[in-house]
Amino acid sequence: MSAYEQYTQLRSKIAAYQLALATLHWDGATIAPKAGASYRAQKMGVLSGEMFSIMTDPSAIQILKDALEESLNDVQRKEIKQSLKNVLDIVNVPKETYIEFVTLQSEAEHIWEVAKSKNDYQMFKPYLSKLIEMTKIIVSFRDSKLDPYEQLLDDFEESMRSSDYDAFFNEVREKLVPFIQKVLNSEKPAPAFLSAYVSEDEQKKLIDYLAPVFDYSLDTGAIAKSVHPFSSHFSAHDNRVTVRYLTNQMTSSVFAFIHEVGHATYNGQVNPEFEGLTIAQSMTYGLHESQSRLFENLVGKSYAFWKPHYENVQNIVSVLKDVTIDEFIFGINYVEQSFIRVEADELTYPLHIMLRYELEKALFDGTLSVDDLPRVWNEKFKAYLNLDVLSDDHGVLQDVHWSGAAFGYFPTYALGSAYGAMFFEAMGHDLDVEAMLLNNDFKSIKAWLKENIHQYGGLYNGKELIEKVCKKPFSAHAYVEGLITKYSKLYQL
Repeated sequence: MSAYEQYTQLRSKIAAYQLALATLHWDGATIAPKAGASYRAQKMGVLSGEMFSIMTDPSAIQILKDALEESLNDVQRKEIKQSLKNVLDIVNVPKETYIEFVTLQSEAEHIWEVAKSKNDYQMFKPYLSKLIEMTKIIVSFRDSKLDPYEQLLDDFEESMRSSDYDAFFNEVREKLVPFIQKVLNSEKPAPAFLSAYVSEDEQKKLIDYLAPVFDYSLDTGAIAKSVHPFSSHFSAHDNRVTVRYLTNQMTSSVFAFIHEVGHATYNGQVNPEFEGLTIAQSMTYGLHESQSRLFENLVGKSYAFWKPHYENVQNIVSVLKDVTIDEFIFGINYVEQSFIRVEADELTYPLHIMLRYELEKALFDGTLSVDDLPRVWNEKFKAYLNLDVLSDDHGVLQDVHWSGAAFGYFPTYALGSAYGAMFFEAMGHDLDVEAMLLNNDFKSIKAWLKENIHQYGGLYNGKELIEKVCKKPFSAHAYVEGLITKYSKLYQL
């Protein structure tokens, strides 16, 4: 038996542990009783520890090294290299430390949820402090010359450094911030339907209607309710999404659903031959966000998408009965300063990300403490969005990411939007996207995405796939200019 064949047997066992852990996490965030959170976290720690032992066993590492010496195709070689990197990143971490870290993440997510509901940052603060401390400890065991935060950025977006992100955000800041102010100065009133009462039942019916429009089948997916919207990948034929329902903000659930379906579709269209392998789900986070933001904003907030469905939507959501489609499109793209990132409009969204990126860097380089985090968050929010944050649940406690030690994740959201704009531009060279949306033909768009992006899974990083699909290197141009063009038209500037 070749080393690569031995690896695939080993990988199958690891995939089984990952499936069990993913299921436990899904249950914990959706249907599981909260009272069982502590016990569940402990047992997830045990499973993670067992998986850790399998992955870091010297014989397993030797199999990976031996496989690299064999004659492999490009996919197999990429698979082995990714798996070896993943193992070498943790192999020197003491098992007890690894289990402690995984258990801490599970406990911290539960504490964050409670702290957010009680608007009590002090409850979450010691967990955040410990998460930062332990994250630094975990990465210190790696054989890397990069600073801890640079390593974390690379974990989420291979080859991206803070210098890359600094240049990206500088361009966004230079071109978009003045334009955003021009839009806000137009002082157009928000359409009343945006804050009108819409029952959870009506919202669920609307999402049930939209699922087949996006070719999201409940035969291979599920839709559940959670505190924070997310998607979970279990297998090629099991990709689930969650949403939250705000009765005075019905667009929240709608666009959270569309966003998460973008993630689920990406996972579900990976080459089935990759099933169970690392490469099946190792897409960079910027690439994954490119698809969710493409679904949410470039498709989901367009006139062409809603035109063939709007009469049906009006029949489902009663408050839209007397709202014209033009008023609806303006409303779902309405620009305003807002506190909550996931509710932010497409135009001001990157400012929310820029803030979090700057705070993360400061937390990791020691120039910002967890004690001062809420104050500095609020000061930056005032500077960037001209809003006074009055409560931590609308400020520093609003996102789940830090409770899971997902440091370095946030900047990929803005990067993903820019990737998505470039992919959408490339798709427009091959397809008449507007005509397809007007004809309710999303399947053809989905097929293009599969052929050009989704099928490759983690075979390419973001920069590589942009070059392959768009025939040019990454830049913020399509993203920034697309936003300026779109909102100039909407606001008649």
